Amino acid sequence: MTKACYQWKKSELNQNIDPQIIKKYKISPLLEKTLISKGYTSEEQIESLLSNEVLFHDPMLLSDMEKATSRIHKAIENDERILVYGDYDADGVTSTTILVKTLESMGATVGWYIPNRFTEGYGPSEAAFRNAHDEGVSLIITVDNGIQGHHEIDIANELGIDVIVTDHHEFGETKPNAYAIVHPMHPDFNYPFKYLAGVGVSYKLSKALKADIPDAFLGLVAIGTIADLVSLTDENRYMVKQGLRILNEQPLPGIKSLLSVADFTDEVSEQTVGFIIGPRLNAVGRLDDARLAGELLMSDDDDEAMFLAEEVDQFNTERKAIVENITNEAMELAEIEMQQNAQFLILAKEDWNEGVLGIVASRIVEKYHLPTIVLNVDIEQNHAKGSARSIEQVSMFEFLTNHSDLIRKFGGHHMAAGMTLDIDAIEPLKKALNQDMHKITEGKKLLPQLIVDAEIETSDITVDNIFDLERLRPFGTDLLAPLFSISNVPVKSVKGIGQGNKHLKLTLTDKNIAALHWNAGHLIHDISNDTTINVAGSLNVNEWNGHQSPQIILKDLALSNDHAIFDYRSKNKQDLLKIDQDNALFVINLSSEKINEQYIHYGDTYPNEVETCVLRDLPQDLETFKQTLSNIKAEKYYLVFKGQTNSYFEGIPSDEKFKQAYKALYMNQSTNIQNDGMKLCEALKIKPDQLKFILNCFYELNFITMNHGIIEINKDAGKTDIQNAPLYQARKQQIEIEKTLLYNDSQSLISWIHSLLSDVEEEV
Repeated sequence: MTKACYQWKKSELNQNIDPQIIKKYKISPLLEKTLISKGYTSEEQIESLLSNEVLFHDPMLLSDMEKATSRIHKAIENDERILVYGDYDADGVTSTTILVKTLESMGATVGWYIPNRFTEGYGPSEAAFRNAHDEGVSLIITVDNGIQGHHEIDIANELGIDVIVTDHHEFGETKPNAYAIVHPMHPDFNYPFKYLAGVGVSYKLSKALKADIPDAFLGLVAIGTIADLVSLTDENRYMVKQGLRILNEQPLPGIKSLLSVADFTDEVSEQTVGFIIGPRLNAVGRLDDARLAGELLMSDDDDEAMFLAEEVDQFNTERKAIVENITNEAMELAEIEMQQNAQFLILAKEDWNEGVLGIVASRIVEKYHLPTIVLNVDIEQNHAKGSARSIEQVSMFEFLTNHSDLIRKFGGHHMAAGMTLDIDAIEPLKKALNQDMHKITEGKKLLPQLIVDAEIETSDITVDNIFDLERLRPFGTDLLAPLFSISNVPVKSVKGIGQGNKHLKLTLTDKNIAALHWNAGHLIHDISNDTTINVAGSLNVNEWNGHQSPQIILKDLALSNDHAIFDYRSKNKQDLLKIDQDNALFVINLSSEKINEQYIHYGDTYPNEVETCVLRDLPQDLETFKQTLSNIKAEKYYLVFKGQTNSYFEGIPSDEKFKQAYKALYMNQSTNIQNDGMKLCEALKIKPDQLKFILNCFYELNFITMNHGIIEINKDAGKTDIQNAPLYQARKQQIEIEKTLLYNDSQSLISWIHSLLSDVEEEV
C-alpha cells in the first residue's frame, strides 16, 4: 500500500495579512499562505523579510566589545604576538580567516591555529596554549569556540596570556575567566540578535576594529552562517543575502577555485554553500588537520588557491568514499539490530573514522527513523567515541543525560550529540536506551515529521506564483524552503525516469503539472493512471527550450483512498504485471480451474485480508462481480479481465434482421445451411457469425428444427419474444460485461470500482 512515509504536520496559525499590506508588497496568494504559515503577518515582519534595506546591528553593542578592541589595539601598538585560535569546521575556518586577514591589514603580528579533531578535539587545548606561550604569544583570540574552555583559559592566565573569547555556543553554568567575552547571548548584555554564527561574531569584531574591511568577507560570513545552520533571520539574513551576492560577483580566490574544481558554473545560492562549498571545507577537518582549509581561504594568489582547492577537493572525495564504506557497514549492523526489534540503534565497530560518524548516523536515521549512535571502538584507549543523531520525537540530550553514569563525556542538544564511553558500557547503554524508547513507542513505529506550510490548490501552481516565492530567499534555519500539500490530485500518467527507472515522474490533473519524486521509481507499480493521490513537496519552475512550466518536487505522497486500482487490461500491460505471487489473490471465471488456494471463482467468499487482488478473468455477470468485490478486502486491485469474446463489437442483430431471417426460412420451408448459408447471409446483409447466432436463438425457442444441416420451420411453435432465448440473454449480458469492464475508459471504470469498494455505487 502506498502510504505516507512522513507524518504531515501543517501550520495551525489562524491569522491573516491585511489586504492593504498584500497590495503594498504585491504578495501573491501562494506567498501569502507561506508568510502566514511562517508567522509573518504584520507589516514590520514582512518588511524585514522582503526588504533589501540594511539590517546590521552596531558591533559595539556586543558584550565586552570595547574592552576586546582596546586590548587588541594595544597589542598591535606594542607589537605583541597575537594568536587566533579557531575551529575545524566551515564556521571555524571562515571565522579564523576574517579575523586573521583583518589583523594582518592592521599591521598586527598574528598567527593562527586550528586544533586537530582527532588528537585535540573541539575547543581550547592546554597543550596548544602552552606552546603559544613558548612562542611568545601574549594575546589569544578564540573564534567559534572558547566559552567552555574554563580550565585552558585559567592555564593561559597563569602563563600571563590574555584570552579574548569570541563565540556563539551556549553558555555553561559559569563563564570562563577570560579577559573579554564577545558573545551575542551574553547574559549581562542585551545584544539585539542572539543567533549569530561564529563567523558573524568574528566579522563584527573585525568591523569594530576596522570599519573598511573588504566586502569579500561577507562571502565568508554567508558560508559560515549557512554551513553552521544558525537562524537565517534578522541580521544573519541581511549578511547572507549580501554575502551570496558577493560570492557571485567577486569571490575570494579560494572560493572561486573551490567552485572551479567542483565544476560549478551556475549562480551561487544557499544550496551551493550547503552542498558544495560547506562540505568541502568541512571534509578537511573531518579527515585530517583543517589548516589546509584555512590556507585556501586566506590565499590571495590564484595559482596557489587552485592548487590548495584541488587538495581540499581530494579530501572531499576521500570523505565521500569513507562515508560510503562506513555507512554500508553500519547499515549491515543496523539490519541485525532491526531483526531484534531495536528501537534505539547503537552501532559500534573498530577503525571507523570519527570525523564522519555524524554523517553516517544521519543516514541511518534517514532510513530507519530511529535515534542512532555510531561509535568508533578504540581498543588501546578502552573507549568508544562517536556521534548521535535523533528524531523529532526524542531528545537525544535528555536520553543521554538520564544515563550519564554510563558515559564518560557527552555534549549536544535535542537532535545531535557527541560522546565518549567505555567499551564495556556500550551494551548496558544500548539496553537502557531501548527500554526508554519502548516506553515512548509502545511498540508502534514513529513516523518522521514533515512540516507543511500550507494546503494549496492546483490553481495556485503557476510560474508567476512560484517565482514570487523566490522573494523569500535565502532559505535556511527558521526560514525553511516552503513545502505545500495538495489533496485528491488525479494522476494522468506515471513513468520511471533515470538509470534503471530509479526516479518517479507523474503528470497531475488536466493541467499536466509535472511532479518528480527522486529515488521513488519503485512506486511505478503502486500508482496507476487515474489514481487519486495526496502529495507534499516544494515548487519550482522547469525551463526547457525557452519554455517555462511549473513542477512539484515531491517529498512524500499517499493514496487518497484506502485502496489502489490498476488498469492492466491491455495485453501489453499484462506482460508487465509484477506482483508478489505469494501475497496475491486471483479471481477467475467459473470455467477456469483453481490452481491453488490463492485462486477463487467469482461468487466465492475470501475471509482474509490480502495485499493484492488480481481480477484475472471476466465475470459471468455484473451482479456476481459486485458481490465478489464486497467480499474481498485488499490494498491493491489489478484489473486484467482475460477471456473476452468480443461480443461487444459483434453486437446483437436487430429485431428486423430476426424477422427477415425467419421470413426467408419460412418461404423456403427447408433450407440446406451448408449449400445456401452464404446466399442467405448475402440476402440478409449479415455476417455468418450473426446468422449462426440468429439460427441458434430460433432453435432454442423451438422456431426451427435442425437435422444434419437441414433447417425446417416448426409450424407448431408458439409465439414468444426472441429476447427470451437463453443465448440472446447471454449475449446481452456478455455485452454489458464487456462494455462495463473491458471497453470503458480507464478513469470511469476505476471510479466505478472505487465506488463499489466504498459501498456507494456510481454510474459507469
